[in-house]
Amino acid sequence: MSALMSLGTRAMSAAQAQLQTTGHNITNASVDGYSRQQASLATASGLYTGAGYIGRGVDVTTVSRAVNRFLTSEVSATGSTAAADQARASMLAQMQDAFGTGTSGLGYATTQMFAAWSDLASHPQDMSARQVVLARADDLASATRSTSNQLEELQVAVREDVQASVARVNDLATQVARLNQQIAAAQGGNQSPNDLLDQRDRVIDEIGQYVQVTRVEQRVSDGTGGSPAGQRDGAVNLFIGSGQSLVVGTTASKLEAVPDEFEPAKVSLSINVGGTSRPLSDSSLGGGSLAGLMTFQNQDLSDARNQLGRLAASLATEVNAQQQLGQDLSGQPGTALFTLGAPTAIAAGSNSASALPSLTITDPRALQASDYQLTADAAAGSYTLTRLSDGMKTLGVTAGQSVDGFKIDIGLPAPAAGDRFLLQPSAHAAQGLSLAMDSPRGLAAANPFVASAGAANTGTATIASLGMTDAPTSSYQSMTLDFTDSTGAYTLSAVGGGALASGTWSPGSPISYNGVELTLSGVPKSGDKFNVALTTNPASSNGNALAMVALGSQGVVDGANLSDAYSHILSDVGVRVQSANSAVDVSSAVAARAKQALTSETGVNLDEEAAKLIQYQQSYQAAAKILQVAQKIFDTVLGMAN
Repeated sequence: MSALMSLGTRAMSAAQAQLQTTGHNITNASVDGYSRQQASLATASGLYTGAGYIGRGVDVTTVSRAVNRFLTSEVSATGSTAAADQARASMLAQMQDAFGTGTSGLGYATTQMFAAWSDLASHPQDMSARQVVLARADDLASATRSTSNQLEELQVAVREDVQASVARVNDLATQVARLNQQIAAAQGGNQSPNDLLDQRDRVIDEIGQYVQVTRVEQRVSDGTGGSPAGQRDGAVNLFIGSGQSLVVGTTASKLEAVPDEFEPAKVSLSINVGGTSRPLSDSSLGGGSLAGLMTFQNQDLSDARNQLGRLAASLATEVNAQQQLGQDLSGQPGTALFTLGAPTAIAAGSNSASALPSLTITDPRALQASDYQLTADAAAGSYTLTRLSDGMKTLGVTAGQSVDGFKIDIGLPAPAAGDRFLLQPSAHAAQGLSLAMDSPRGLAAANPFVASAGAANTGTATIASLGMTDAPTSSYQSMTLDFTDSTGAYTLSAVGGGALASGTWSPGSPISYNGVELTLSGVPKSGDKFNVALTTNPASSNGNALAMVALGSQGVVDGANLSDAYSHILSDVGVRVQSANSAVDVSSAVAARAKQALTSETGVNLDEEAAKLIQYQQSYQAAAKILQVAQKIFDTVLGMAN
């Protein structure tokens, strides 16, 4: 009798466990990261009798959850990649918005400024035309600064996002360590705390959205002193891409967002393990939004800042140089039209107490859109210069040497061997670009000289052009050019003074002296004379204004004019945005497929669970019938006894 009651009780308990587990699955079907659970049954050991073994029913052995470690790792890895691509694409889209197009772009502002110079060349004495040049130049400087400021705002946004993400990762890592402890404590009797395991998987997946991690199940020692090949204790260890430990058992390390060693405005990552902080390179992050943000900061944003800075440096330096070759309305040499952010050098925090190098732009057309690292060699006075955009090294650099259009001067005390400096020839040029002139009279539209042919000349030579090509090395003065024989020999003399230069003229070749360049067309004869006199009426001269207009079409940035150079920047940013968006499409699709594959294997199918619910309900009812029969038999036996 009791055997039948026990049999029914076991059957009812098993059916109840199955019903409860199925109900748990149904209620959690929409919970992200929930793994389907199943009550596992086993036949109870039979009772031996003289007639053989009689069955004693069923036992509930465990409640297991559906799990696929390979697919779980795939979901984490692909999700990290997608998060990295998405974070970078989002920041690139904002950077693209910072570079205006059409009438709001720098290309348009540059064209407008040179168009204003063209109007001034037609009316060099017109004060309103001069005022328009200043206004257009100020518009260009303002637009350049605005773009630069928006890039700096993106840098601030990156730093804040990284700091917030690091704080979240540290909080999640602490949760994983705490869950490891709870799971290990609940692992007794080899029964898995399924809901805790799901919770931990969800936390690890969220960590993967910030930084890619590798999970390794922890094992307890087998007690033999050999390799740790014992049983799993339920805990998992998490390692960041390069092998740095984030969580080991119940101990969580901490990520740190620290100021860059050269630029405090930038942020870098390190991990603090046991009180020791170790820097993390961008490549070591693997994936996650932190990897995307760091790639954007150290590659995309840095490149854009340098490209814009090089454009601003070339613009200001070239325009200022041409302005200084002309003459203003007061008859004075022109002064700078623009000021720009100065080149900077920043010492590494580990350097000795040495002076900072100073940088000077010597050739704006040779500038590269890059920062540089200068490292002091063991040999005194020798340095290695690394161009960070492509890793190109220039060995044996010495003080005063010019590389890529800028000169490096070393101060005292000199750097010690191993000292490092970040050199930024043009990165901050755009941020400091502004109009340096407020009076339209200061625009140097006039040539300092006028040229005329002698009235008694017998050759066919005429003046083709007269202009200034370089800053003078001595004071300007009126000059006379005399051809002394039929071979083209000439002498250039100061008016009222001695000879200044001599040579032999050849067709198409200019005659140059002290920055002045005179080009003739035709053929001069012996005795021909040309006068090069100082300009006495600057209001009637437009030679330097014409030279300024010509500057707008010259290849000053990698062989492109200033407007085209800006178009190239826009094109580069656009290509990066398109590539990033394509990467997002691909990585998001891969992550979605991995998630779908995991869900199809470990998720809850409501139709299947509904069918099981009916099946287990019938099992429960059948078990209840066994108990009902046992009760009737028991009552009958009691009645017979009475």
